[in-house]
Amino acid sequence: MSSSEEEVAMTTKDLRSELAEITAAAGWNRRIDDRVDIYLRGQTRVRVIWRGDDAISGGSRFQEDNLETYSRDLDVVKGWLAR
Repeated sequence: MSSSEEEVAMTTKDLRSELAEITAAAGWNRRIDDRVDIYLRGQTRVRVIWRGDDAISGGSRFQEDNLETYSRDLDVVKGWLAR
């Protein structure tokens, strides 16, 4: 591997890391439990189940511990976390 390929490999982030950075900037607290990331802010909780670091199996959004919705679409889950 050339030095330029190593630089690209070192600076490329996976979707899981990118989502963690975006949510931290938006005020979400993140807990990690193996392949599940749990994002907390106020009374809202979003659970994201990962299949590797670049695809999700699904996400659930809870308000005051009540399940509101579920999705397998990463863009939908990102939308929840952007609110």
